Amino acid sequence: MADNAFAAVLTAPRRFDYREVAIPEIGADDGVLRMEAAGLCGTDYEQYDGRLGASGRGLFPIIPGHEIFGWIDRAGADALKRWGVREGDRVIVETSIGCGQCRYCRDDRTVLCDNNMGYGLRMGFDVPPHLWGGYASHLYLHPRTRLHRAPDDIPTDVLSLFNPLSNAVRWAGERPRTRAGDTVVITGPGQRGLLCVVVARELGAERVIVTGTGADARRLELARALGADATIDVDREDPVERVLALTGGHGADVVVDVSAHATEPLLQAVDMVRKGGNVVVAGLKTDNALNDLYTDKLVFREISLLGVLSSDWVDTVKAIDILKARWRDLADLCTHSYPIGEAEKAVRVLGREIEDGPEPVHIHIDTAEAP
Repeated sequence: MADNAFAAVLTAPRRFDYREVAIPEIGADDGVLRMEAAGLCGTDYEQYDGRLGASGRGLFPIIPGHEIFGWIDRAGADALKRWGVREGDRVIVETSIGCGQCRYCRDDRTVLCDNNMGYGLRMGFDVPPHLWGGYASHLYLHPRTRLHRAPDDIPTDVLSLFNPLSNAVRWAGERPRTRAGDTVVITGPGQRGLLCVVVARELGAERVIVTGTGADARRLELARALGADATIDVDREDPVERVLALTGGHGADVVVDVSAHATEPLLQAVDMVRKGGNVVVAGLKTDNALNDLYTDKLVFREISLLGVLSSDWVDTVKAIDILKARWRDLADLCTHSYPIGEAEKAVRVLGREIEDGPEPVHIHIDTAEAP
């Protein structure tokens, strides 16, 4: 094993340093991952820009990257037995590191663990052994890390969809209890919104509708290719009127809001969901407060607003099963790949600050590629 890892360290908002970091010695109970890739999502851009806002995770310096997979490079005997893996195995790493004792860990919601440990967002670079994020050639595997065996035959770019797909499993399926025959509206055609289309179809939704802006033309095209029955350009037509027209005036059973920053989609969601329906709130609004929400609409129509943060173990298992069956169908979502040494460019392309080829949908850091 190499003596040093290479890492992109976010030292302040919008400033990366590229450093060599000593790879730690391990004991019987921990290990080291040789990184294959780290997927990016909107949270990576918020983190880079220093605007995580209400999430309270603007931590510097830090190695970002919370969508992590790679190969077991070295691990102690006890760790290998507990994880059920061998050195050299390809594995997916759960973002959160639970304490195993608090009420949230007992409920298998480690993302809410009282200890607040995890990769890419919660553990700063100054905490030894420093390798706590995916924008690096190696990752430290804490004894309480949780791992999934990853299929060997899925290409790197498509496997890097595992995290947003597991989120989609929870957000579009598990949390609102979506059933066969439901109408599902997805506001925001980013990677998670598009994968919510896949999940809704897997669950037998009768009708799937996706909304976006005029700038989302390519993404709305992808939504239709993945199974959306209708797409709505909100810059050209009223999404509430269109959804009501498509549903015979009844409204949607489930609305999943994965739009970033804008609060108008949430107000529209309340007006387009049916009586007794569920509105899933997933898109981060940063510091934008939701105004003009008349809560009587929630009361008299018994509408549920469901906040979601991430996925859990079972959601990731289901996401891996979907990838095994459909990874070829999802390859078109994977638009960009960058080495660790171009982490800043990757995040800026994600945030649509700069252009680099096609419209960005899903981007990953190829950590196995030379810096």
